[in-house]
This record gives sequence, C-alpha cells and structure tokens, in this order.
Amino acid sequence: MRVDRSSISRALARPELAPHLVRLGTTRGTNYALRRSVRGLGNTFAIRRVDAAGRAQEWAQLIALHGGWQLCWSDPARAPEWAQLLLALGGYSEGFPFFLGEARPQGYLGRAVGRALSLSLNLPPDPRGWSDDDTLVYLQAAGDDLPGDLIVGDVTLRRVQDRVLHPPAMLSVSERPVRYSELANAGAFLAVAGSSVDGEQPKFLVTLAELDGRSTPVLVKFTDVLSTPTGRRWADLLIAEAHALALLHAQGEAHAAPRLLKADDRCFLETPRYDRVGLHGRRGVVSLRALHDAFGGPDANRWPAVAAHLHARELIDDTALRSIRLRHAFGELIGNTDMHFGNLAFWLDDTLPFRLAPAYDMLPMLWAPTPGNATPTPEFAPIPPLPADRDVWLEAAGWAEGFWQRVAVDDRVSPGFAAIARQAGETVTRLRTHFGG
Repeated sequence: MRVDRSSISRALARPELAPHLVRLGTTRGTNYALRRSVRGLGNTFAIRRVDAAGRAQEWAQLIALHGGWQLCWSDPARAPEWAQLLLALGGYSEGFPFFLGEARPQGYLGRAVGRALSLSLNLPPDPRGWSDDDTLVYLQAAGDDLPGDLIVGDVTLRRVQDRVLHPPAMLSVSERPVRYSELANAGAFLAVAGSSVDGEQPKFLVTLAELDGRSTPVLVKFTDVLSTPTGRRWADLLIAEAHALALLHAQGEAHAAPRLLKADDRCFLETPRYDRVGLHGRRGVVSLRALHDAFGGPDANRWPAVAAHLHARELIDDTALRSIRLRHAFGELIGNTDMHFGNLAFWLDDTLPFRLAPAYDMLPMLWAPTPGNATPTPEFAPIPPLPADRDVWLEAAGWAEGFWQRVAVDDRVSPGFAAIARQAGETVTRLRTHFGG
C-alpha cells in the first residue's frame, strides 16, 4: 500500500474500526482479521464443557472471522496440549475446529435431526450438505445433547441447566417392552432433535431407571418386524453384535455388555452410552475421522494405517495403537465391512496422547440386507496376516473363533445364520491353523 507500518497501525486503531478487528499476535509478525456475524447471531460463541458431575465449565470462545476462526481459551494457561499443533498465531484456524465439525448430525439419527430442524433453523434438510456456518447455527440452537461433553452458546446451556432441575422421564425396566415398541412403531425417533449418533441402523435414545437406582442413558437399535426377511436378518446381526461387544467388554475393549430385548415382534439392542456419566455427567469424545481431518495422514481407508500416522506424531500411544490393530483384525475376522473412520473414537481431553474410547458398532455387516436382497450370503474370505501383524492377528483370531462359536449355538439366531456362523468359524480356524506360525 506504499505506507509505513505506523500509518497502518493508526488506521487500524480508528474507533469505528477497532471493535471489529481481532489482533493475532503481538510482534512484528502480527496479523489482523475482521470479525463477521454468522446469520445475525453475532460473531462470538461461548463453548462450555459439561463435566462428569453435570456441571458446565467455561472452556473457550469461538470467534467467526472473514477467512477463518479464532479460538480463545478461557484459561490460556490450561489450553489443550493439542491446540498448539492445530492453531496458528493468536488461536487462528483457517478451518472449522475439528471437535465442532464432528458434532454435525450424522448417520440415521443425524438425517432425522436435519429433517426436523431444517424449517425452524433455515438449514438444508440433509446435514451432509451443511456448511460450517450451518453447523454452528445448529450447535448454538439445538446442540444441548450432543455426543461428547461440549455445548455452544447460552441457549443450549440453559437447556442443560433446566434438565438438571427437571430431569427427563426415565423408563423403568418393566416399561421397556411397551415403550420401545411404541417408539419403533410410531417412528417417534424421527422427530427427536437431540443427540446424533453416527450409523445407519434405525435407533433411538432413552434413559433407563435401573433396579439398583442408577440412571443409564442408552442407545437402542431395533429391527423391522421379525416376520419379514429383512427384520429376521437384522435380528441375527444385532444378536451377533451383542456377542461381539460382550466379548470385547471382557477383553477391556468395550464399555459394557449390551442387552437384547424382544418385544412386539421386533428385536432391540440396548447399549449404554460411554460418553455419559449417570443422568447428567458427560465425557468428551472425538472420532478417528475428525483426528484424521485435523492432523492429516495417509490417504487410506483402514484404521491401522491412520492410527500409525497418529502414533508417529505421538498423538496416540503404543497401547492405543495395539488396541486399534486388534479391533480392526477382529472386525475383519467377523465380517465387519463397515469400519469407517466414524466408527472408532477417542476421549477428547486437554492432554496428549489421545486415549482410545470403547469399541462400538462391531458386527458382521458383510451379511447385512441390501436393496433387493434381504438375506445375502456373500463369500467370507478374510485376508491372511502379514508377518509383522501375526501376533496381533492371532489374538484377534482367538476372539473371533469364540465369537462365531457363541453365535452358532445361540438359539435366538435363525437356523440359516447359525449355519453361516459355523462356516465362518471354520474359516477362521483354518486361517489360524495355516498362518499361526
């Protein structure tokens, strides 16, 4: 501009301009950015964290800028250890923060949320097409029961506080069959504008009043009526998922063993939410997809490859890397063809390395119904291990053999799927014999 720095400084200090500026840095490398309003909602949004006791704590402020975003931590001395790896001078980020982009509604429930809120919030009905601003509009208006522990804005904070004063209705154990059937039959889950959980299987969220006095928030998957081929096959798969998660729970890889319930000719799989602590407490979580987008990595579609990159950057430790390799090998040996990056999660703490969260959505999706074929019988051909992976693969193969044995003898499984389980178990045993070393 052919002027000296002092002229620029004086211009930027003009009273009419100064309130709209954000100063990034304090040295000769200082940058300036201009605040922008998001849909008339302002430019600054408070981010709070709900702790395990249900108390909201100030955590950060998100400032919308022309050309990016700024994160200002409520306590700069306790900023997350990973922040310095992602943010430029002054907390600047060109892209939307990964832990907020992660909260965009996803999967089956996510699309239901999008349809329910599109008119009231003036958003596209499918969240997969939302911009960052769209996501922020949703978070500050309706994100009071997101996965994890973060809430954005005052409206959602008031809802969280009100829920503490006036807890939502809980279901007793005896009420579950009738209420679950009502939710499935009436499609009430489509109108819920609360939590969004990744995945395509029909599901809903409820809180249970346990016999011992505890309250347990759960995610409930359900099938079509069992008299249909599709409903019968999905019932087989949910029974198999219950066995997989119970086995992983026994190995310390899953949060809790799920519960199966049959009611009104449907099968329901009830899994406690690992991101909730009692009725009001929460824990932060973030998916492998979000970490991959934030920290980069190989152009790969397998968990171990991306995990190896995070490990090389010291973002996860040896224990987490080995667990990821084990879970992935186990998934392949039980026919889980849906191990996308949204189906592996980490605890979102302020410290590094990121710790691996419990396993979920682990089931033999190879046999899931497809359009025009409710009961497919594809070839089950797991890939043999490379020599470097043999020790982990052998351990996972032992788990898989136990899994297939449990499924094959479960009298709740259809005869056809029991036969599939026996054959799959024989395949795993044969592989283990040939490649076990």
